[in-house]
Amino acid sequence: MNDKKAVFLDRDGTINVEVNYLSTAKKLVLCPGAAAAVKTINDLHLPAILVTNQSGIGRRMFNAGMLEEIHLKLKELLKTEGDAKLDAIYYCPHLPKDGCNCRKPNLGMAESAKKEFNIDLHNSYFIGDRETDIEFGRRAGGKTVLVLTGYGKETKKLLTVLPDFIAQDLTEAVNWLKEDIEKNAGNKNSRN
Repeated sequence: MNDKKAVFLDRDGTINVEVNYLSTAKKLVLCPGAAAAVKTINDLHLPAILVTNQSGIGRRMFNAGMLEEIHLKLKELLKTEGDAKLDAIYYCPHLPKDGCNCRKPNLGMAESAKKEFNIDLHNSYFIGDRETDIEFGRRAGGKTVLVLTGYGKETKKLLTVLPDFIAQDLTEAVNWLKEDIEKNAGNKNSRN
């Protein structure tokens, strides 16, 4: 049985500060502690996989080239601020009405990562600031964390799909998943 875990991370409001349709790399600012949190995921030897809905492309607010510039800056900031890295970036450029399989909470991006990294989605973690992030993780069968950064505080008030944990920020979310992994490893060892 494959038990390879990964951590699926939303981008806007989770790793970087929410600015409502980030359309230029100049506006990209990491959330406090985000680089160190991603580094902790790296140190746990888990793939850190970014999954982000980017309907701004479908809305013609920016294009794929501009999004690539944003992601290059994101990688650079993670590296310089925390010696951290993302193992992959998946994005959906479609509008909500397009009905595509890749837009969260649909599982297209998770399925692509599963194939590329040989991941067990049921054993993975999903972190974000919107209910679509929580539903995405639930549909994948993994554990979910709502962060209260970005839209998280508003999301918490309206949740219909409950996360496994609610964290103040990405740092607290990653600390929780690290404890959860250690606890589960201890449970497996006590059964042997």
